[in-house]
Amino acid sequence: MLKVFRGSLPLAAALTLSFELMLPPVPGVADNGDFGKLLGRFRLGSGQTFVYANTKLRFEDRFGYHSGFNSSELLFIWPALALNRLVSRDGSFDIRVMGAVHTSVFVVGMWLLTGVLENIVLGVMALLLFSDFMYVGYFHSFYMDSAAFLFMLLSGVFYLRAIRRERWADSAGLLVCLILATTASPHYAIVGIAGAELFWVSRQALCGGRKTVAGATAAVLIAASLVSVRYLAPEEYSALASYNVIFSQILPNTRQPDQALTELGLDVSYRHWIGTEAYTPGVPMHDPGFPSLFQQMTGYPRIVRFYVKHPGDAWRALRMLLDVAGAFRSPLGNFDSGSGKPPAAHYWGFQLVSGTKRRLFAGHGGRLLVYCAALALATPLLLGRSARQLPRGSVAGAEMLAVTAIVCLVFSSLADVYDQFRHQVVSFALFDMLLLTAIAAGLRRRPRLSTAIHKYANV
Repeated sequence: MLKVFRGSLPLAAALTLSFELMLPPVPGVADNGDFGKLLGRFRLGSGQTFVYANTKLRFEDRFGYHSGFNSSELLFIWPALALNRLVSRDGSFDIRVMGAVHTSVFVVGMWLLTGVLENIVLGVMALLLFSDFMYVGYFHSFYMDSAAFLFMLLSGVFYLRAIRRERWADSAGLLVCLILATTASPHYAIVGIAGAELFWVSRQALCGGRKTVAGATAAVLIAASLVSVRYLAPEEYSALASYNVIFSQILPNTRQPDQALTELGLDVSYRHWIGTEAYTPGVPMHDPGFPSLFQQMTGYPRIVRFYVKHPGDAWRALRMLLDVAGAFRSPLGNFDSGSGKPPAAHYWGFQLVSGTKRRLFAGHGGRLLVYCAALALATPLLLGRSARQLPRGSVAGAEMLAVTAIVCLVFSSLADVYDQFRHQVVSFALFDMLLLTAIAAGLRRRPRLSTAIHKYANV
């Protein structure tokens, strides 16, 4: 029966996502203005933001501009545009084409997973966790986080295949997916650093023990991280984001704003901007030359030093931001403006896992952080107790997954203020991968249960 289930898992994934995403009224995640970062070069847009996730987008000159952003998400957009030209009758772009492209990659990931699937429970849990609308709702969008999510999932699958089969093809697949996850957005540059460490620590399984190969691979991943930070976003992007962190998060919540301004490299003349954001009228962040000047005065290095020096402020900011992210859904609307739904209406289907998390963690950022930290600590320990029976690289992979998940969670929270849940999508996916790993370790520690599952699966 396990063999039959392995064959049916990709089909189950395809049917689940088709039912979830393709049937009317078609759900998605509304554009908060970020779609144009990638679509501007194609003169493509919907003219609707925040409250409606329009199914139809149009090619018009007014949507055209060069944003300076690049992303591995373009690898999904280009084939979607080509496919849309074959199926579109009126020349518009149907968001379901984009959803179909994203879905096809997800299904491929499930198919690759079947090669190392140990029992039915893990397959069902994988499908239940990662087909949740909190993730796949972004398949009907042009957010760069969609690429990061998919390539991180594929990285996890290729790592499992690589340590179990020790074949070069799986290691090469892991390398490619880590590079593409890293280059989805500068937010995910940390993935390349973690991947470099993983290839070095697990070089016996991934590189046949060859230090030269492992070192060269690590260098490629570090280079991908540097490229992501330096070249995938315009220079002023870092200034805009750091402005929002300073004036919308740090200064409104610190007890000594004048002292904080000084420590952040700014004088008290900036005090009247407290509570504003980079796009607030009157803020000169879009004046020629000002973003560069702002970066010279302050920026993320000073923000990091401030949080290190004031851990209470860092904890307060982290807890407040996770209060919001703990809703496990974006506040943006999920339906087309012609669907008959009210503005900012939300889709509530396929949210068994995220709905449970929402009830536990919405408005409880401290509780969410404790859960994530406990999962990050417990999973490698569970695997470590059975390390001799596991493929080499299993414990190291779990440890690196845990560290990356925690770093992404903290960095994504403190390095940006707005749209917190979307910026945490990859972090939450990493923790769900840890959860799945912990379940697998638990089944190994329960031989009677594991034997019963295998006996039933092979009837």
